Amino acid sequence: MTGILWLELIVGIIVSFTLLGVFIWGVKQGQFDDGKKMMNGLLNDSTEDLQDAINKEEKVKALKEKKAKELDK
Repeated sequence: MTGILWLELIVGIIVSFTLLGVFIWGVKQGQFDDGKKMMNGLLNDSTEDLQDAINKEEKVKALKEKKAKELDK
């Protein structure tokens, strides 16, 4: 029984360090560098896209208010 626990511990540590190594490698290779994406997204939004987002937020807010009123009854 103890042997199985040690085996699980060793395999878990190996897998954890492997995933940590892959993450560090990805960071060093620039896999997560996308600083321009957010700025380009803002620049390319049209007024229709922004209005759609506002309308969606208003619908969500209205539904939450309606649900709150129904719960108060």
